[in-house]
Amino acid sequence: MNFAKLTAYLEAFYNEKNIPGLGIAMYHKHQSVYEHYAGFSDVENQIPFSRDSIFRLCSATKVVTCTALLQLFEQGRYKLSDPLYEYIPEFRHMLVRHTLSDGTVELLPAQNPITIEHLFTMTAGIETIHTDAVHKTVAASNGEGQTLTVIKAVAQEPLAFEPGTHFQYTVCHDVLAALLEVITGQTFGHYLQQNIFDPLGMKDTSFQLKDESRFCKLYNNFNAQTNQAESIGESILLQPGRAYESGGGGLFSTVPDYIVFAEALCRYGLAPNGERILRPETVDAMRTPRLSPVAQQDFDRFGGTSKYGYSYGLGVRTLVNREDNNSLSQNGEFGWDGARGCYVVIDPESEVALFYAQQENGSPWYRWHGTVRNYAFASIWKT
Repeated sequence: MNFAKLTAYLEAFYNEKNIPGLGIAMYHKHQSVYEHYAGFSDVENQIPFSRDSIFRLCSATKVVTCTALLQLFEQGRYKLSDPLYEYIPEFRHMLVRHTLSDGTVELLPAQNPITIEHLFTMTAGIETIHTDAVHKTVAASNGEGQTLTVIKAVAQEPLAFEPGTHFQYTVCHDVLAALLEVITGQTFGHYLQQNIFDPLGMKDTSFQLKDESRFCKLYNNFNAQTNQAESIGESILLQPGRAYESGGGGLFSTVPDYIVFAEALCRYGLAPNGERILRPETVDAMRTPRLSPVAQQDFDRFGGTSKYGYSYGLGVRTLVNREDNNSLSQNGEFGWDGARGCYVVIDPESEVALFYAQQENGSPWYRWHGTVRNYAFASIWKT
């Protein structure tokens, strides 16, 4: 193995790509083979980005959320074909927006119910949690049980399309978090702690920031030449209230924590410490393409060049044509990314788990994720 070219590529990110700091870790053949950090978690105070740095996963949270729900699936707590309203009755009588030829919008009753599989695959038609009804609900709540309360308010909004007919990347996985709370009677965060984080030894992963002194600053449009950013702070609306536990993007984590989770999925659900979080057949179900031809076209438009060759399974992208993405990973590789640049690659066939993290919102991180992946895969080949 020779990681020199990958390391040199990453070390140039500060000056060439305006990335304040980054971290990466990799397993191959179920052994830790690479871990590297560069730049700063706090440029102004010259605090290095390190294995102790805590950052927002943003949408890389989704892979954790779907893993948790698939644990309940294994236990027979629900079926993918179950209507959502059987668990959250507020979703029983949904309306669908139809735009007429003259541009006016008509609301008509949905012909089909939202199923749990629709939530996993982003084909439910549910759009956003940031509506007047939701924010009024948050303002009236006392902070307890806020996740389920918010999602019930979301059910008041019309759907963008008939459930199951299209793919639209929205808050479906936030609804999955509320569904878990209904099924288990636990808060989403408490369930994750008991059933994923504690078993895997993920000591820094939570919906609550555990150590503010180790938190990466959230940079937007950082300029390495001037060490200035357009803004520093949270510019992405991840949650409508502080007590809201977003299944779509709310977790904090570290590189050592998340790579252990990724490696567990790479080993078909078996973590490095011997704990099993999913069965092998469930991991295969997770990465099986699920989109109809029309929904696949929607996904292709949404993902752009970074998702060429991929389809979508139960909450994860899944590689179906590696040539279309010029990928050194194998078909069946799966994972996701996050709005500030986090990126996870899980390739059971190649026995590779890879996690890359950064916290810069203005950069086109989706352009270099594939390059990071290919450099990493090339590094493990004998030279």
